[in-house]
Amino acid sequence: MVNALYIRSRNEDEPPAEAYRTAPLTLDIVHVRDLPDTPAPLRHRLIIIPMQSDEIMLSRKREWLQGAWEQGASILANDIVALPYMPFLRPFEPIPLPGLGDYSVERHSPHPAFDRLPFDRFHLLEGMAGVYGVGHNPPPPGAKVVNTIGRGAYAIDWYIENEAGGIFFCHGGPDIAAFHSGPHDTPNLTHDLINWLVEPRS
Repeated sequence: MVNALYIRSRNEDEPPAEAYRTAPLTLDIVHVRDLPDTPAPLRHRLIIIPMQSDEIMLSRKREWLQGAWEQGASILANDIVALPYMPFLRPFEPIPLPGLGDYSVERHSPHPAFDRLPFDRFHLLEGMAGVYGVGHNPPPPGAKVVNTIGRGAYAIDWYIENEAGGIFFCHGGPDIAAFHSGPHDTPNLTHDLINWLVEPRS
């Protein structure tokens, strides 16, 4: 199985979301403070950054994180960005004065992890709208926008690739593992996204 790294920032006794634990991965869990400060040989094909991560500490580890990506690691990054920890990230932009029409998610580009989902409801959490996202982490030039949210078409899901085959997938809302990723959900969004992220490239 593919080696993956889950970066922990808080609640050291709390396990990763079930969708990560049950994915076809060998999952190592490391606290962000214990990551290297400088680039190191690549050990993991996938790096998972969960919601509510310590962006101050991630910024201190940015040389290591960027080095892993430039060596071909894929990164699944969740949540809003307040303090950018990669050179192409920009701070989160909320939807101004959102109304009910700003809570719908629209497909922007085909993507194998999202194409089979029921788009009218996959983004609901226990039937509640407005949880998947309330704005976006603005995509950099060259990024591929997958999904948008709201009447302003905010890029809630996007990714960028590099020449080494590394992908940085950004979900600008609560952890993607909370959405259509339960043990009885078919398709399973998180598992399908992970499978896509770890596909051989370059």
